[in-house]
Amino acid sequence: MSVRSLLLIPVLLAAVSAACTGSPTQTDGVVSVTQTTSTTTSTSTTTTTIPQFRAGAVGTSPSGAGVTFATVYTFLFTTPTSGGVPPYTFSWDFGDGSMGAGSAPSHAYTNAGNFTATATATDSRGISDRASAPVFIRNVTGEWIATLQNTTFNHEPINIVQNQTAVTATINSTNGFGLATGSGNVSNPRGLSVSATFMGATPFGVTFVGRLDDTLLTWSGTVTGYAGCPCLFTATRGSVGDLSYSPASLPTGR
Repeated sequence: MSVRSLLLIPVLLAAVSAACTGSPTQTDGVVSVTQTTSTTTSTSTTTTTIPQFRAGAVGTSPSGAGVTFATVYTFLFTTPTSGGVPPYTFSWDFGDGSMGAGSAPSHAYTNAGNFTATATATDSRGISDRASAPVFIRNVTGEWIATLQNTTFNHEPINIVQNQTAVTATINSTNGFGLATGSGNVSNPRGLSVSATFMGATPFGVTFVGRLDDTLLTWSGTVTGYAGCPCLFTATRGSVGDLSYSPASLPTGR
């Protein structure tokens, strides 16, 4: 091989070079990586897109208002987390001083009030986004007016006081049975049961077992003990106390 040929080798090697710009770990947007080859004087560009990171939307299961101590909510994503660089991690602030983790944590509230549950989603780069949902919690304390189907026993006022998951009840009957006292309980997600005894000339007991609707204003189920029962009943109350809410703003879920 001639001396001239040997000199051409490093020249050709030096003529081939590559340059890269951009970084796939930068913030959301378009990341460009460009490789240039000088031997052909051509430029090729490879573009990678990292979609904008979004936490999604959150709700509760069950939807609607909850009962203190009784309703156990599962918090979930009604619109999934998207974008960024998976995998994602999740932390929760339930708005009452309690925290949670994971994509579907559970929580029961022990105080009545209006709360905001907030999920913080984080992708593998450490970038975070948040989503929130309102949560309305009430108790069953108040006067319920019960109507019994297929009987003449209507408008029975049931006065209930809730203490954690226990309740006490009095019925000052408008149907001539006098005064009844008793107790019961609330259960997940919105169950309410009450048993009371009328201590008249002929004592007898009645038991109401039912569920509350998602506004906590209607209680319905089955009652036993009255003549002609078991039968269906529906009981209503005028309000849930001085903590008001709009049913339209209740969180959604499964």
